[in-house]
Amino acid sequence: MLVIESRAADTAEARRATAGYLRSACPWADHEAVVLVVSELVGNAVRHTERGEWNVCLRIENATLTADVQDTSSALPAPRRPDLAEGGGMGWHIAEDLTSKLTVLPHPGGKTIRAEWHADDAAPAKHRVGSGEPLMASH
Repeated sequence: MLVIESRAADTAEARRATAGYLRSACPWADHEAVVLVVSELVGNAVRHTERGEWNVCLRIENATLTADVQDTSSALPAPRRPDLAEGGGMGWHIAEDLTSKLTVLPHPGGKTIRAEWHADDAAPAKHRVGSGEPLMASH
């Protein structure tokens, strides 16, 4: 397991630590895709939370790689149409398209975005095309 906290790392360190963890613990994953998704989710946490605090927890269980990115905002992701002229609006769609599953887990004090990659989904053709709508976990 790897845990990265904003008080001890910046987004660049989160990318480096994620890449290092994947090299040693998860050879089947698409390392570039995982690093990109973690980077996008951490970047969103920095941009869209009042204090910009976040933490990342990466773990592997039962042929599933999970990246939980927790932040202090209770605001749910609001996917929007990508704007190539002004920039932005692509992060959620990128994360959705490069994962096996992407879920929003609201909790007191903020939310966690859970990105999962399943070993049996390693072939790109098996990835679902994103709907753009956040999948909410039911409790």
